[in-house]
Amino acid sequence: MPLFPGLEPGDSTRSNSERIVKFINDSLRFPPQALRDGVQGRVFFSFNVNALGRATDVRLVQGIRADVDAEVLHNARRLERIQWRPGTQNGRPVSVSFTVPISFGIRHSTASAGDSLDRGPYQKLVLPLASWNGNRPHPPTGKGLVYGRFLQRLSSNTLGQGQYVRLVNMTTHKSFRINVKPVLKTVRENTFCYALPAGRYALFVYEFPDPAWSGLRIHLESILKPPSNATASTLGTTRYQFTVAADKLHYVGTWNLATENQPEFLNEKTLLDGYLQPEYEYLKFAEADLSIPK
Repeated sequence: MPLFPGLEPGDSTRSNSERIVKFINDSLRFPPQALRDGVQGRVFFSFNVNALGRATDVRLVQGIRADVDAEVLHNARRLERIQWRPGTQNGRPVSVSFTVPISFGIRHSTASAGDSLDRGPYQKLVLPLASWNGNRPHPPTGKGLVYGRFLQRLSSNTLGQGQYVRLVNMTTHKSFRINVKPVLKTVRENTFCYALPAGRYALFVYEFPDPAWSGLRIHLESILKPPSNATASTLGTTRYQFTVAADKLHYVGTWNLATENQPEFLNEKTLLDGYLQPEYEYLKFAEADLSIPK
């Protein structure tokens, strides 16, 4: 196979495919209108590396929409300036074709458009919170308990890996990361229970292993409401939110993120309460406040 050269420190530890994708991603700029519209997905492009080690015939294979596709192709053509080590067959240089997926998601949202979460410091990764167990009767001072069920994206080659949802407390402007699919769990549905500081929360990012990379790369999918006709882009029109009160138990619903860019938040409280009560003997699920993201 042709070898993409190492262009910066750390490239020696990256695979050929990772070097190519990083080279493209480093200069991608999310089109402002696509950011406002909440566009997510992958653009596939192809190219050849000829026997002289030059990239040629860069073309779109599968796109999302015109402005996003054009941005990917514009950056992909930068590959033509790179001198590769050509591929060989039986000791002779040959032309080799590549098809590359480029994911558009929250990590590219550096444009000036978008809501305050896109423009804020919340892209920084934080450690996941420890889940709440059934042996503790009361949350710490200033915190409330939230519980619910999660329906996640599953793939046969990512079953054993964890999945997470990032939240932003709009009262304190701190971000949190909760585990909604434990490592080694292979079922589609999982329950969760966490202690969170009081405040109003916005759902920010769904974090899961990308099956296109056999789970070796994490995909970040912004959790957005459907595009609105509102003239202003505010958190009320772009983000699902819920409220946590101190010293209270809150049911936050079933979070269904199984379908790309089509989040659902369902009220299945009666079913879940009966399932969880034996495990959490100190919690009075029947008295929990409804705080389903809206």
